[in-house]
Amino acid sequence: MLGERLVKLRGKRTQKQIASLLGISRARYSHYENNHVQPSNELLQKMSDLHGVSIDYLLGRSESELNQQEQQFLQDVTSVPLDEILQKYPLEFMGEKLDFSDDDKRAILAFIKTLHELKRSN
Repeated sequence: MLGERLVKLRGKRTQKQIASLLGISRARYSHYENNHVQPSNELLQKMSDLHGVSIDYLLGRSESELNQQEQQFLQDVTSVPLDEILQKYPLEFMGEKLDFSDDDKRAILAFIKTLHELKRSN
């Protein structure tokens, strides 16, 4: 299952490009895609971070590419008022909490939903 997920997530990039980003050889990366060997926990985490998916997704234990925190956030976005979301997930820039007008909040929510839809369609 891992190999198929890695091939899908790699998309149009080459094995060499992905291997370079992971800090391993292309041959070693090829072994993972072909399910000849299993990566270490550390490398699984790097793969997860690189592709922006959960380790459970990589291993075939979940059909959702999102980790639990992301799933909770998206559930909140669709069911909780934005004021509560911004309290639970405060946004900061350079160490300062950002305050938003109602128009800003609507724009943020629309942006988040759009990003989620784009990720799902890829």
